[in-house]
Amino acid sequence: MQNEDIIIHPNAAVLPFIQVQGYITLELKFLVIIDHHDSYIKTFSSFSFAGCTSLCCNRELQKQYSLILNATDAYGSTANTNIKVSVKDVNDNVPEFPIEYYIWNISLDTPQYSKIGKVQAYDADGDKPVYLFFSTNTRPFVIVPQTGEILLMGKLEPRNYNIFVAATDNRDEPIVIGPAARVQIKVSDRNIIEDSNRSLRRQKRSIRQTKTYEHFLESDGNTPGKVMFRLDSVHPDEVFSLENESRWIDVDHNGDVKVKEPWDYEQLEREKTIDFWVKIRAPQQPEGDRQRIIIHVQDSNDENPYFINRPLPMQAVVQLNAPAGTSVFKLQARDHDLDNNIHYFLVRDRTGGRFEVDEMSGEVRTVGNDPFMLDQEYVLYVKAEDLNGIKVTGKEQSTGEERLSIIGGKRPPQFFMQSYAETIPENKKKDSEIIQVKAMSFANRQIRYILGTKGQGAGTFTIGATDGIVKLAKDLDYEDLRQPKKYSLQITASEESGGFQTSVELTIDVTDVNDNPPRFEVPDYQSYGIPEDVPIGTSILQVSATDADSGKNAEIMYSLDKEDFTIDSRGVIYSNKRLDADIVNTYELTVRAVDKGEPPLTGTATVRVYTENRNDEAPKFSQDVYTPSVDENAGPNTLVTTVVASDIDGDNVMFGFSGGSTKAGMFEIEQRTGVIRLIDGSIHLDKDKYELNVTAKDDGACCKNGALSTHTSTALVVVFITDVNDNKPVFEKCASYNPKVEENAESGTFVIRVEATDQDKGYNGQVRYSVVQQPNQRGTKFIVDEITGDVRTNKVFNREGEDGRSVSVTLKATDRGNPPLEGVCSFKVEIADVNDNAPLFHRSEYHENIKQDTAVGNNVLRVAASDEDADNNGVVIYSLFARSVDDDGYFEINPESGWIHLKKSLDREQYYLRAEATDKGEPPLKSSVNVIIEVVDRKNNPPIWDQPIYGPIFIKENIQPGQEIAAIKARSGIPDNPRVFYTIIKGGTEQTNGKDTFYLTQYTKDDETWAGIYVNYVLDYEKVQQYNLTVRVENNGAQQLASEATVYILLEDVNDEIPLFVEQEQETVLEGMPIGTKVTQIRAVDKDGTYPNNKVYYSIEPKDDGDKFRIDRESGEIFTKEIFDREERQSYVVIVKAEDGNPSARPNVPPQEPNSDHLALAGLLELFHVTVN
Repeated sequence: MQNEDIIIHPNAAVLPFIQVQGYITLELKFLVIIDHHDSYIKTFSSFSFAGCTSLCCNRELQKQYSLILNATDAYGSTANTNIKVSVKDVNDNVPEFPIEYYIWNISLDTPQYSKIGKVQAYDADGDKPVYLFFSTNTRPFVIVPQTGEILLMGKLEPRNYNIFVAATDNRDEPIVIGPAARVQIKVSDRNIIEDSNRSLRRQKRSIRQTKTYEHFLESDGNTPGKVMFRLDSVHPDEVFSLENESRWIDVDHNGDVKVKEPWDYEQLEREKTIDFWVKIRAPQQPEGDRQRIIIHVQDSNDENPYFINRPLPMQAVVQLNAPAGTSVFKLQARDHDLDNNIHYFLVRDRTGGRFEVDEMSGEVRTVGNDPFMLDQEYVLYVKAEDLNGIKVTGKEQSTGEERLSIIGGKRPPQFFMQSYAETIPENKKKDSEIIQVKAMSFANRQIRYILGTKGQGAGTFTIGATDGIVKLAKDLDYEDLRQPKKYSLQITASEESGGFQTSVELTIDVTDVNDNPPRFEVPDYQSYGIPEDVPIGTSILQVSATDADSGKNAEIMYSLDKEDFTIDSRGVIYSNKRLDADIVNTYELTVRAVDKGEPPLTGTATVRVYTENRNDEAPKFSQDVYTPSVDENAGPNTLVTTVVASDIDGDNVMFGFSGGSTKAGMFEIEQRTGVIRLIDGSIHLDKDKYELNVTAKDDGACCKNGALSTHTSTALVVVFITDVNDNKPVFEKCASYNPKVEENAESGTFVIRVEATDQDKGYNGQVRYSVVQQPNQRGTKFIVDEITGDVRTNKVFNREGEDGRSVSVTLKATDRGNPPLEGVCSFKVEIADVNDNAPLFHRSEYHENIKQDTAVGNNVLRVAASDEDADNNGVVIYSLFARSVDDDGYFEINPESGWIHLKKSLDREQYYLRAEATDKGEPPLKSSVNVIIEVVDRKNNPPIWDQPIYGPIFIKENIQPGQEIAAIKARSGIPDNPRVFYTIIKGGTEQTNGKDTFYLTQYTKDDETWAGIYVNYVLDYEKVQQYNLTVRVENNGAQQLASEATVYILLEDVNDEIPLFVEQEQETVLEGMPIGTKVTQIRAVDKDGTYPNNKVYYSIEPKDDGDKFRIDRESGEIFTKEIFDREERQSYVVIVKAEDGNPSARPNVPPQEPNSDHLALAGLLELFHVTVN
């Protein structure tokens, strides 16, 4: 058994070990015949053979091989044995999907457990694939491993599902998983789904499963045009064709497979198959499929047998006293047919009946006991017949008659060939082997070989005395006339110890090797004075090359490296294109001479062709149309453009307008330079454009008689009058913009459409919108369409968060002038409230003590909740519920104030209630909190605060964490037990210490227990302005009672915010405007909460161009201090400073003046540009 994936290797011993028995003294030669073809030959000095593969097996193509092993000794005696090799399947193919991309459309209401679709893969090994998902998230789908069906196992979502499916074979040790297929499942909530699912294929063709045909005889395919079978169709209207041409078959469009040339089993490849690929196309499948077809052909008995005895002619010797039955020779024949039945026959006997031939074995034996005559020749004529051939074809299938010569006694050695001939190339290396001759000694003696020479060439070759190998002794040179081209040698084989000898002729022909490249007569050819206007096909010059080799090695072909010229087989060079001395004065070519040797050799030479110029070119403008622009306010002598023209001939060029003049309207042109200017006079450019026809004329100075034929060219100059960008975009309705957008609206919600107008024309009047990013702003809260001016949100706003009730936005409109001008519009976008916040109680739980004798109607405690929403969304209504039936009816709550009062007399120790706060939004939101009321003995007293309300306590927002802001104290209410315990009740908002902004430390002072309240984190007035803390105190009695106090804290604003500018980078002022002209108004914002911390004052820094402008300290309006001239200077840079109205409260602000550490905070707007137009 042979594995199909065995690697070809000369030492891979995989065939059976075979022993050859008998009396053998010489080395053996083994021949393996695979399906009647010599496949493996090796000579062994031992008498055993371990075979190896010489081909790569493929069980999918051929499952079994029939071998014949033949062993031959030096006498020509042979032995045969038959071997059957079965190819064992190896798992060397992965499952593949013919469809690599599936798309299925299903409805959102598809029932659970429905079959969505089915994928299918094929394995060339014949295994049934097992399917699995190759993706990590495949919910809600599963795949049936055995069938490839995909089922729905859960709830669908209206989206696309992308899943990768793989397939492996069903073996104990699966090989690597094959390439995955992609499945896209499109889920739609529409009622109408496509009638059928689509399967998309990639551009490469899919491969159908290989089709194998096993039972065809060689004779079945002996008639050209015969239809052998028809290929199967998968889709209607499929068209079949061969992918590559086949010698043996044709395929019609309908799939018919026909005989093209009569099949010949012996000429088929080793696998004895006709193997071809078919292309299949269909209208619904334009990319097409491929399919492999394999036809296994079986042999027909149509071949004649042949003798394999060597050497020829057949010769043997017989001992003079040989007894009857002595074997003197064995006939051996072969037949390429598988079912041969070879028999051997004596056709003519010229020995007088002294020998017989065994019909089955081919043994030639002596007959009778009479002695044989010394040196007498006994001649037999023999043949071999295939008896099965007569049965099949009805006529004899046999070898021709073969003569067998038998000499009595001794005879000279016999060479295996009657003469030898070899051809060697002249470059064969010295000492290399040329041929091996072999002679057989009938006396079984050692043979020695001697080499003799007939004619020239003595000493050129040598022969091995014992192995008969002829080697080259000298270097050869075919071109050396002293060396012959053919050597006639004689080889003599002599038996040792004075035996016989025999001779044979050896002819060695030396062939030429292409070892000489062509050589040109001169390395550099030159041709002068070739006019550039010579007709195409004119002969220029002739080159010549020779090659020292002979035959085709000396045949030369010429070629050139440029297409301007051609060359013929004689080496004559002709012009192939119009020459142009203006571009190329000298043409330099490389001419190649290539011989027809293998490989070809090349010789090169240089050819230089020098051309003469002619005045045959007109001046050429650098462009056909010039489109310069001139400002509408341009003055006299203003440069418009320069036209450029050149003459390849080298002539001088003169410019003008059509008609020969150098003036046209308000334009003039310089004759030699081509410069076009406005005239030196009154200018009125009142059109959008002016068209000028310009001419360029050469003077013929390039060449002899060039002035006799001058040339003129024209070009068009279109002068566009451009608008001056002296108007900036203006938002005329900016003051009326007051848009709203709801909080929680999704990003991209439309807010408002703004519009800016520009009085300029063309690009100068085209406006593009953008959002101005504030220096202190994180991210862009709004976006604007640069063309339409539509403003949309760029985030989801939270009115109760950092966005607040309104958000400022600054938009900029920029025209497309050069330089561009800008206009700015700032407005506020109101964030409309949405009921998205439920009321939050200030405590997570309320716990209160009440005396048993409290009168009905008395207030017990107050619950409080706050809602960050606005208007009705933030109005809170309270309600109260008993947590059990036993607690119901004792208390009730004021729905507006939250006060809980006693409704009827108390008769229990503890009551569990739940308070609920509901806002008036639509829909309303609510929250609840537990309320625990404990009834205490009328004799017990709760702790008593020094005061129930502390504050308001004013602290600055920049107070350092860890500082004490208040000390409060309560008495226990128990005369002999003064111990108390303090805690801060954590509320539900930041104002009620929901973020632990403050903490409490309990300490003893003067035998009393105090509660110190301290700052825990950095405070910020701009975020929270006041805090409402609830402090609870409990005594240490047997029944612990508690009471609460409220601490009000108010923050004071400090100057800790820097004024920040609303960005405005560029403004424009017209030249000639009077002093005091308003340029623009800038604005900066200070986020401090109180005056004068948020009051901004403006000033201009004196450096750069600050001395040319002044600014209103409070309004930020900037005015000119001089009259500007655009021709003198076009732009100015101004640096503006904004500072607030109070000394800085920041501890790390560096001093800006000597001995000053309390300066106001200031911000600088750098590179504020003013452009003069």
